[in-house]
Amino acid sequence: MKSGSTALKNLALVAGSIIFAVLLSLSADRIFGAIRRPPGLPETMELIFPPFSEQHYETADFRYSVYINAIGIRDRELPRERGDAYRVLAIGDSYTYGWGVDIENTWTRQLETRLRAEGRDIEILNLGKPGVGPPFYSELAEKAIPLLRPDLVLVCLLQGNDIRAAGEETATLKTRSFWNLVRRLYPNFTLYMRDLRREQEYSGRSHEEMPKQVSTAEDNRRWTANTAQSFLEKMTPEQRARFDAFDEEVKAAYSSGNLNPYMVDLAMQNPDFYILTMDVEDAWTQTCIERTAGHLRRIKQVAEEYGSDTVVICIPEGPYVNRPALINMGRVGYNMPDWLLATNAMDETPHRAATLAGLQFFQFTDAFRKRQEDPVLYFELDGHSTPAGHHLLAESMASVWASITSRP
Repeated sequence: MKSGSTALKNLALVAGSIIFAVLLSLSADRIFGAIRRPPGLPETMELIFPPFSEQHYETADFRYSVYINAIGIRDRELPRERGDAYRVLAIGDSYTYGWGVDIENTWTRQLETRLRAEGRDIEILNLGKPGVGPPFYSELAEKAIPLLRPDLVLVCLLQGNDIRAAGEETATLKTRSFWNLVRRLYPNFTLYMRDLRREQEYSGRSHEEMPKQVSTAEDNRRWTANTAQSFLEKMTPEQRARFDAFDEEVKAAYSSGNLNPYMVDLAMQNPDFYILTMDVEDAWTQTCIERTAGHLRRIKQVAEEYGSDTVVICIPEGPYVNRPALINMGRVGYNMPDWLLATNAMDETPHRAATLAGLQFFQFTDAFRKRQEDPVLYFELDGHSTPAGHHLLAESMASVWASITSRP
């Protein structure tokens, strides 16, 4: 009887010791997380673009320059050590990147300036890239979030366009396993181990200085003109007849390298491009919504692992909110019915994707439709947002910033 009682006491002592050790280790993890600073940035890397590259553009619509920083994004140079400012990553396409405008006139920089003027200690980093969609957004997020440690990730979906560009397959989340449980119990120790592996990866790469990549406005105009001529030669007779019916200003801009040839080529291939996902209940549209939601879930997952919030915003595209933009897209070959200016389908589809992913969603269509007849918000032939369009988006976002940054 006495030996049995002793065994029970010893068992209780062992169990208590294990529980104490676990609690102690959990406390150590939290203390470690409170005192440890995020790792510094590598000296150079190609997060999106070749570091230190320059691009210069000049067309009938705009003249602007692009400068890429040391880590390969279109933004200011960042200090190697993470500061205390509230950091926002804006992940998106050319409407976030700021095609056609200098960086000071992008909505990301304008929004940052407005919020700082209100007394907020904030920095908004531009992670936009022209010509990409949700598959790239989730891929970029999985590289950028561990590197830049944001407080908030803005997934900037372009109306209509990004839903159509959701990819061919549904994105899959990382499978849950024993290591996921370990990460939840010891988030700071496990992040430290991943940071060590990442630093070893960066230090193992060559830091030899690469030749600076610079393209002049004439280089880009010549390349654009050559691409336009190549597309022109490949047009079918029916497509060529449609092209020949364009007004002379459009044809001259196209042939001289002053109009995006890919935009015209897409119109030749699919004139209903802007209408495709406007039937929200259509089976293909539903598939696009689900695929977009899959990419949003991937972004949300990695953001949560690093203590970041994720919000989806919908960027207004000209033909859905602005009559001059709608008319001008018709000039370059797209079918542009007037009802596009009245539908809300271009917001409903990304909203459904965000809801499926469990994320907050914000749209700014009303602010733009209040200026529906204003011709200064979008470039005449190119179609991207002008400085005035970027300023309006920044103003609209600033007005609801408290809601954007509040947890639901």
